[in-house]
Amino acid sequence: MNVPFVIICFGIIALLIYSAVRLSRRINERLAELDAERERNPLDPFSALMELYRLQEERKRGRGR
Repeated sequence: MNVPFVIICFGIIALLIYSAVRLSRRINERLAELDAERERNPLDPFSALMELYRLQEERKRGRGR
């Protein structure tokens, strides 16, 4: 067994695990921020639907020209 190769592989695996844990924490923090923002400003389904219709109409008008 090649000992330096195994040590290097364990180092790479440790770095990948560290990176995955760090990214997972950042994602969880961002999700918590989004949940807090949604609690402060609940989404009005009717205004969201009107915004979608408006965007759809703008897209149709842009293609017709």
